[in-house]
Amino acid sequence: MSQLAVDGFRAERGAILEVAKGLSEEEWGQPSACAGWTVRDVMGHMACTLHGVIDPAFLPNTDRDTEQSMEPAVAERRTWPIEAVLEEYETCSEQAANVFASVQDAPLADTMLSMGELGTHPMSILPSTFLFDGYTHLRHDILTPTGSVDRPQPPRDEMRLRPTVEWMLAGLPWMCEDALAGIVDRPLVLVLDGPGGGTWTIAPGGDSGRVVLTEGAGDRAAATVHSSDHDFVIWGTRRAPWRDLTKTEGDDAYAARVLDAIKII
Repeated sequence: MSQLAVDGFRAERGAILEVAKGLSEEEWGQPSACAGWTVRDVMGHMACTLHGVIDPAFLPNTDRDTEQSMEPAVAERRTWPIEAVLEEYETCSEQAANVFASVQDAPLADTMLSMGELGTHPMSILPSTFLFDGYTHLRHDILTPTGSVDRPQPPRDEMRLRPTVEWMLAGLPWMCEDALAGIVDRPLVLVLDGPGGGTWTIAPGGDSGRVVLTEGAGDRAAATVHSSDHDFVIWGTRRAPWRDLTKTEGDDAYAARVLDAIKII
């Protein structure tokens, strides 16, 4: 899975660069689907976070208000020439890909890394983390029909979607800890179709208080939620309402309470 994520990150990096290098000056300044951000702002955000893989001084603070902590770096890059933003992304994404490949073997692969409110995870998951970021920003925020750049969508294949979903499910118990507290009192099954799909059960937490995700359909599920892997990326990040992209079975009211509480960043 981890090597698949490295391959997926490199493939998505190539797709992002192909789009970025073909943008006109007008397209760089068009609004993205990220509220308040232009296309160049989204590119600047991705460039800065990948720069943080190489030099932690560039990492945003993820201890709290992670989304707000992205703003200063984006604002700074608005003053840069477009060529400088593109160069930072191209250079740092290539170096980051090499870092991601280097942490796939023991002992680094199993070394736990604290990411603030994003959770504590083994270092081997890093390519999945940044693949998720690039996949989401390119597919939804930059490209049409939701973004403003009219270019073909890159492939939605296993090497991109499986690691993206892996990261989302690994981070969900941490990112949604407070929102889900007291809501998840019975198992809920999530079924995702597509090359990155599968079946998982969200169940009440143990000593940590966070919900627990396990593969497969657990016994006595109160509800089952059906979606595609790509649509999960969209509604799981609240870029579109889950009601538009899912079907539920069983206790619909319970499923609605759980899904309303999910926001992956």
